[in-house]
Amino acid sequence: METKEFDFVARFYKKGSFNKDAAWSRLGINTTFRWNRLKVAAAIAALLVVSASATLIYHKYKSETAINKVVEPVNSASLTEVKVIDFENASLTEIVREIESVYNVKVENLPDTTSDYNLSLHYEGTPIDLIESINDILGTQMTVVER
Repeated sequence: METKEFDFVARFYKKGSFNKDAAWSRLGINTTFRWNRLKVAAAIAALLVVSASATLIYHKYKSETAINKVVEPVNSASLTEVKVIDFENASLTEIVREIESVYNVKVENLPDTTSDYNLSLHYEGTPIDLIESINDILGTQMTVVER
């Protein structure tokens, strides 16, 4: 700033002469809008806290209860049976063991390191289609045969 500006401020400044609420009202703006903003911010913060808590609780109980669910078969032949099966972050070993027991089939050509693969899925269908889907997802070459 130049000296003229300092001189102007020094000459005309009076303590308490500027009131920001009076300035807002001269512009036709109500000063109560600040409280409304605080209320909205508090409501958003409370919503975020409740949402985060609900998400944590949901994931904790879902992971404990939804490991493997099986619905009874629709058909009687093992390779054409349509069933519902769910896995939540299960290893390929667990998945194959469950498929073999639920569908009463044998899964062959497993990868050497089945513990390296984890999978979460919900599937309704035949064991052949399920293994083909897993092969597509994991890049494996597993096959299904009847016991």
